[in-house]
Amino acid sequence: MSISSLSAWEHGAQALALINAALERGYLDFLATPRTRAEVDGFAGHPAGDLLAAFEAHGFVVRDGERFRLDDEVAEGLAGDAPLGLAARIARAHLLARQVAEVVHTGTAPLTGDESLVVALSVAMQPGEPSRMIVDKLHSAVPEVRDAIANGRMLDVGSGVGGYVLTALSLLPGMRATTLELIPEVAAVARQRAHDLGVAGRADIRVMDARDFDEPAAFDSAFWAQPFFPEPTRAATLAMIRRSLRPGGILAIQQLDAEPAGEPERAAFTLARLVAEAGGLPFARPMADLVTEVTAAGFELIRTVEIDLGHLALLRRP
Repeated sequence: MSISSLSAWEHGAQALALINAALERGYLDFLATPRTRAEVDGFAGHPAGDLLAAFEAHGFVVRDGERFRLDDEVAEGLAGDAPLGLAARIARAHLLARQVAEVVHTGTAPLTGDESLVVALSVAMQPGEPSRMIVDKLHSAVPEVRDAIANGRMLDVGSGVGGYVLTALSLLPGMRATTLELIPEVAAVARQRAHDLGVAGRADIRVMDARDFDEPAAFDSAFWAQPFFPEPTRAATLAMIRRSLRPGGILAIQQLDAEPAGEPERAAFTLARLVAEAGGLPFARPMADLVTEVTAAGFELIRTVEIDLGHLALLRRP
């Protein structure tokens, strides 16, 4: 490790603290509208010249004449209909920094319900037209899933806040879904989103351990959010999914993370892996290994496919 490396890490930590604090304090929302220096001073409650200079230097605030506003790309990421919310990603980055320190000290980094919600929001699509376009494109790439759920039932296992399933329900009026989520705080957001989207009547959102679910041969398709299932739960969860699908039913799984090809990304990858594996999660397991795991549970591989959202595998219950 060189002194220059330490300086870069120091600056990165400070920059993350800056944007996270700006988000928490409300500066990002406030500066969505161009503001004069006097207006920013009033919002801050103290002279804000140095603060604005730091915001500008880090690229998330720009100056238009005598006014200051959010950078266009940042504003787009903070918009309510952005597919992946920037605010959630900032909060997740701040949480990950704390978890890294906790793993170093204790070897573990358990999450509270509210922290689990931070994670769920950071990986899920937000409701809105951009997300509908993404899901429509996904269905074009995997028509087996679209055809199974268009007038059928889907089981979403580890549903989080329902980014995909609720968007699909908004696109497919004949679709019905049951979602299984362990964390009440996360499921509560999914329920509110289902209500806001007008699909609550077709979304049965349950808070429970997926292994305890028991509706045999009731579903035409399932999605398993496998990266969030610890090793001791995986075999029983797959057995439940197999029971729940009708013969010929489709299971989709996604490889969420992958080993980076280049060195610049490897350092960050090792930290994410450190936290995930401290929680017993199978971080960045290759798709070939995932397919082996699922076929060993009694499924047949249909195909794997690379799309914008990542690497997917489609499998069938015989």
